[in-house]
Amino acid sequence: MAVVFVAQGWLRGKAVTTESGETYYSFQGIPYAKPPVGPLRFQAPEAPDPWSDVRDAQTERSVAPQTDIFTGSGFEGDEDCLFLNVYTPKLPEATSDTAKPVMVWIHGGGFYIGSANTDCYGPDHLIREDVVIVTLNYRLGALGFLSTGDSVIPGNNGLKDQVMALRWVQQNIAQFGGDPGNVTIFGESAGAACVHYHILSPMSEGLFHRAIIQSGCVLSHWAFDDPSVARRKAFRYAEALGCHTSDSKELLEFLMKVPAKELTDAMEPSLTEEEKHPVPLCFVPTKEFSRNGEETFLPDSPTNILTQGKFHKVPIIIGVTSNEGMFVMKDIAQHPSWYEALSKRFRVPVPHNFRIEENTAKYEELAARIKEFYFGTEPFSKDTWPKFADLYSDFWFVSGITQTIRKQVAVASIPIYFYCFAFDGNFGLYDMELGSNRLPGACHGAELGYLFQMTIAAERGLQLNEDGLRVRSQIVKLWTNFAKSGNPTPKAEPLLGVTWTPATDSQLNYLNIDNKLSMEKNFVKARMEFWDKIYESFEIFQ
Repeated sequence: MAVVFVAQGWLRGKAVTTESGETYYSFQGIPYAKPPVGPLRFQAPEAPDPWSDVRDAQTERSVAPQTDIFTGSGFEGDEDCLFLNVYTPKLPEATSDTAKPVMVWIHGGGFYIGSANTDCYGPDHLIREDVVIVTLNYRLGALGFLSTGDSVIPGNNGLKDQVMALRWVQQNIAQFGGDPGNVTIFGESAGAACVHYHILSPMSEGLFHRAIIQSGCVLSHWAFDDPSVARRKAFRYAEALGCHTSDSKELLEFLMKVPAKELTDAMEPSLTEEEKHPVPLCFVPTKEFSRNGEETFLPDSPTNILTQGKFHKVPIIIGVTSNEGMFVMKDIAQHPSWYEALSKRFRVPVPHNFRIEENTAKYEELAARIKEFYFGTEPFSKDTWPKFADLYSDFWFVSGITQTIRKQVAVASIPIYFYCFAFDGNFGLYDMELGSNRLPGACHGAELGYLFQMTIAAERGLQLNEDGLRVRSQIVKLWTNFAKSGNPTPKAEPLLGVTWTPATDSQLNYLNIDNKLSMEKNFVKARMEFWDKIYESFEIFQ
């Protein structure tokens, strides 16, 4: 029987047999903090209470309140959502057992949807490489990331939840055979930005030792709001719920009484039309103002922290997919008139952290330069859809990541391994949604179906072909090699057939993950040179 004793009490898990006949041990729905309900709503998480009986840990628990946009099943979740799952290939039988590397997964979903559940994030492939896997829920949307831009609701509660989970791992993972001195945090999209935030945050110091950042980072424009912007969004959101005030304490008092479903439902209606496209991101991380001597997760802007080198110096894998922006095809297909209007009077949704006011000469110049580079004089048509994909790839993902690499290698001599996942398979969440609107290349999130066992893929009858199985073996081996040693290719292996060399200040070489693994350089060179000029001439990220 799978029974483990942690700081809060006994847990009963279960043995799971994989498709290939291997067995691992699963412990699900473990509370890592007190339920953030009642007076704890909008507060930093608190340590979990102990329990007296053996707690059942054989099933997943509630996800954070959200509206499921992929299945269209409407509102789901519960505010009592701060649970994590631990999967281990072997429970320790004696203190002499060698502790295994730990990989802690932080899911994506734009800071407003997603969970740790096995419909998307089953551990079956990674666990084969003798690592312990932890997946976790954290508060999303308004409950996790709303900020009044002052000390009343400082924000970043979802990130503080993750810190609490990482502290739980330090305290308890040895009981599952994991090594608290060898923890890799990894995540994708908003989860990747979260991983990067932990590299910057004083609260996360010493809680992990390596990081994998997949398709998102703190310099992704969608991943940070200046406190003034966060405040404006919070009060506009309150108005959508029927509260008209300019006082932070009154806003908090009002929001404490609103049911979670109403809090969730009001997020998208509170956004401007431009903010709704291509995905309705509402509340995101922000710089904090400390409250009552509480710990501060983000004491400064990401750009300042990176430029000053005040981040944790850990080895990093960071990268993108070959066609990140393909995800925008779904929104274009659903709202073609919005994109046609956009192309006629091109209004690039300028991120708040660019600090460029709309309807100014500077704004018009920026929009004109972007339109000229990506579209020239072509009118909006289905032929220009791939150009929107290029724009959103670069604007939303690639340019922020290349800027991140440059900033970090300039101030710290730690290895940063850059990759592009280019394998054109059918296992990504967006691949399943796009249908006939798919473009060539690997969409945002395409690598997830190769790292994780996805029950939603099996439910749709999707199976990997021979090439897909090989790519799965390769990316799993690279990620777990890195978790074990800090080097994804520590020795020659026939499966990989390549040595992955880190990026340098002068050369952003990268591993191309496709039918064949190969080292390349100058990733989308002309497009990145364009963005480098934009950042320089408009003094962005300076």
